[in-house]
Amino acid sequence: MISMVYNGYMQMRLFLGITIPDDIKKRLFRVVEKEYRNLPLIPRNKDNYHITLIFFGFTQEEKIAEICSEIQKAADRVEPFEINLTKIEAGPGQKSKRVLWAKGPADSKLSDLKNILDRTLGNMGGAKQFSPHITLAKIKKSQLLTDASQINWEKEIFLSIPVNSIELFESKLEKGKRTYYILESFQLK
Repeated sequence: MISMVYNGYMQMRLFLGITIPDDIKKRLFRVVEKEYRNLPLIPRNKDNYHITLIFFGFTQEEKIAEICSEIQKAADRVEPFEINLTKIEAGPGQKSKRVLWAKGPADSKLSDLKNILDRTLGNMGGAKQFSPHITLAKIKKSQLLTDASQINWEKEIFLSIPVNSIELFESKLEKGKRTYYILESFQLK
């Protein structure tokens, strides 16, 4: 699937996020391979590791230039910063374990960026405090109802991710798998 046509308009499935440096992607992937290899997981392709800021969903291609202009306005207001990831755990909650992710504490600079983007883009779903997370794997459905809550999924890590830009991604389904492509990169101030 390349894009969808809706009411005569081409649409693309888009989200705004933060790319992860290749060395950190490799380190996270190795942790999943080594520490979680015997657990009921479907690992995510490390090339797809990212931190989502805003999910736009299917967006008319004609609106992308306007969205990019607004994103750049927001990016121009934020200085580069770093995000820390401190643990790997299953989530999203204590009883519901559907994904394995690397998480970090709420970060004031990341929260400021998210809130500026939400205001600039008119997104009403913005959170005041935003905690970064990267989805590393899905927990196999067969385990969701059985023993996933009995497994110790937590592992402490410490990784620092520099944030110098934010990216507009297109999400495509290719050969049954999600692939993310950077459409535009926006340098921070």
